[in-house]
Amino acid sequence: MKRRLISVLLATVMLLGLLSACGQKSDADDTGNDNQAAETGEPVYGGELHATINSDPTTLDNMMAGSEPEQIPSFHIYETALSSDASGDIWPGVCNYTFEDGVLTLTVRDGVTFHDGSACTINDVYASLQRWMANVKAGQKQIGDKADSIEVSGDSLVLTFSKPVPLALQTIAAYDQGLVILPAAICEKYPDSAITDEADFIGTGPYKFVEHQADRYVLLERYDGYVPTENTDATGMAAPKMAYCDKLYFHPVNDKTTRITGVQTGEYDVGVGVPSNMIEAIKSDANLNLTYADLGIFAALIFNNQTGPCTDKNLRNAILACLDMDELMLAAQGDASLYRLNPCYMMTTSRWFVDESLGKYNNVDLDAAKKYLEASSYNGETLTFITTKDNDYFYKTAIVVAQMVEQIGIKMDVQVYDNPTLKQYRNDPTKFDLFSAGMSAKDDPSQIAFMDETWAGFWSNSDKDTLLATMSETDDYDTRYAAWVEMSKLIYEEVPNITFGERISPIVSRSNVHDLFTTTQKYYWNTWKDAE
Repeated sequence: MKRRLISVLLATVMLLGLLSACGQKSDADDTGNDNQAAETGEPVYGGELHATINSDPTTLDNMMAGSEPEQIPSFHIYETALSSDASGDIWPGVCNYTFEDGVLTLTVRDGVTFHDGSACTINDVYASLQRWMANVKAGQKQIGDKADSIEVSGDSLVLTFSKPVPLALQTIAAYDQGLVILPAAICEKYPDSAITDEADFIGTGPYKFVEHQADRYVLLERYDGYVPTENTDATGMAAPKMAYCDKLYFHPVNDKTTRITGVQTGEYDVGVGVPSNMIEAIKSDANLNLTYADLGIFAALIFNNQTGPCTDKNLRNAILACLDMDELMLAAQGDASLYRLNPCYMMTTSRWFVDESLGKYNNVDLDAAKKYLEASSYNGETLTFITTKDNDYFYKTAIVVAQMVEQIGIKMDVQVYDNPTLKQYRNDPTKFDLFSAGMSAKDDPSQIAFMDETWAGFWSNSDKDTLLATMSETDDYDTRYAAWVEMSKLIYEEVPNITFGERISPIVSRSNVHDLFTTTQKYYWNTWKDAE
C-alpha cells in the first residue's frame, strides 16, 4: 500500500506525565517540546493511522498474546468481559456485572455484536470463560479453582464463591490475558491453542481484522456495528472506545532509529521509544510532537531458577552486587531524564510500592560479590544470557551486565535472537541461564508474571506460595500489603530476578495526531487526525 505523507498542521499539546499501570499520576517531569500548543477542535472521524510496533506479531489471538507486538493490535479487535481503568477500578466491558455476597453475575451489554454481525450472547461468554480457564493460568487460579459453581441462568452467567476472591474482577478485566470474549464456535474450534485461521479473528472490539502482511503491517478497519460503553467517567482501557480513524495500520519496525525516522518523514504517524540522540531534532521540528510517557515498564533480567548454574542463590547474589543500576538504566534509556530507579516491581506512585531491598539494590560492592561467588558452586563456566535487539534496551543492558560481572570473573555469552525466538527460548530451561525482560507494572503485585512458577524463570519457593496464599485469602488491604512487604524482602533474599528500574518512554507523533493513549497499554481507538 502506498503510504501517504502527512500534511503539517498546527501543533498540539500531548498528555504529559501519563498515568501508571497502577493508576496514579507519575511524578515524571513535564518534558514536552516547545512546539506544543493548546489543543483545539473536536475529534473528527476518518483517515488512516499508521502506528509502529517493535516486531511482527506471532498471533492476534489476544487471549494467547504474550508480548506487546501481539497485544497492541489485538486490543483493538477483542474486548474483555469487564474493563479496568487507570485507577484499577472495574467497569463494564462486553458485560455488565454485579458482585454481591460472593455472587458474581455477568450479563451481556446491550448492542454488543461480533464482527461477523452476530449478537454476542451469554453462551459466548460462558464458552470464552471455559477456554480462558483452560489456557490462562490466572483465569484457572483466580476463578476456576475458587468458584463453587459456574452456570448460565437465563441471560446471565453466575459465578458463586464462598471464600474471598480479591483478584477475581481484576483478573477478568486484565488487559494482559484477561477474559477475552469470542464466539462460542471459535472457542470450540480452538479449545487449547491459539487461533490460526485469519478468518477466525472475530471479536467485539471497535476495529475488525482485515489482513496481516507478514513483516509489513497488520491492517484493521473500524467496525461500524460497534456500540461504545457508557463508561464516560472511566479512564484508560475502560473509557468509551470511539474508533475515530477509518483504518489502523500497525507496522513492525524493530530498529528504533528507523521507526522514528519514519515518523519524521511522514511514513508513520506514531513511534514509541525515541533514541536520545534524536530528541533535540524532534523538539525543533514543528511537524512533530514529543511526549514523555511513564508507561510502567521495568528493565530487568530473569534467572533460570530451575536448572543450571543460576539455581545457586549465592551466584545470583554475586551478580546483583556487581550491578550499578544508574549505568544500566542509562544504557537502556540513553538519558538520565528517561528512567527512575526503583527496587520494586510496582510503580513508585503505586499504593503497593515497597522500598525494601535488604540494602542490595544499586549497592555495588565487589568485595561482597566476590564472597558470594566464592560461596557458590560456580566454577568458571560461561553463562548463557539470551536477549534481543527488537527491544534495544534488552540488548544494551545485557551487554553492560556482562561487562559488570566480568570484574569478579563471571563469564557471560550474550546471545541475540529476534523477539519471537527469545520468547520461545525463555520457556525452555535448557536454552538459557538468564534472559532480558521488560516487566509491566500490574494493578496488584500478585499478578506479576514471575510469581507463577511455570512462567519463564520458573521460580518455585514455598515461602512465596505462603505469602501469595495470604494475599489471595483476604480482601483486607493492610493484611495484603504486609504480605507484599515480606514478599519484597524474600525477592531480595532469593534474587530470582533483578529489576534495574522504571523506563520512561519518549513518544513522537505527527502534529496532526491527537489524543494518544494515556496508560501503560498502547491503544489508538480514541486517537484522531485533523481532516485534510
